[in-house]
Amino acid sequence: MSEDASLDRFLDEDDAEADESDSAAAESDARDDPVAVGAESASVDGTESSDGEPGDEEPTDDGGVTPATTTYAWSGEGAACGACGGTVERRWQQDGSLVCADCKEWDRS
Repeated sequence: MSEDASLDRFLDEDDAEADESDSAAAESDARDDPVAVGAESASVDGTESSDGEPGDEEPTDDGGVTPATTTYAWSGEGAACGACGGTVERRWQQDGSLVCADCKEWDRS
């Protein structure tokens, strides 16, 4: 088995130095400007977006963010398509069931 490598080994010397100076400057700015730190924390919790408007997330009953829903499923052994019944490894959500790529109605907007 091969040895794991750090991503830093793949950077050029100039790239590594530039990244270090950018992160140091950002940390310095955050310490110097307490208002900006407070504004960032307000947008992180999902209560306000960066422009002061309420976020797009719909709150749940407990006041949190609505959990993400899956749109795709993979089965290494294969599973039946909800529309045609064929056995496939990859299926997508459509009208409450999982269907194969051939049966999926793709939005071509």
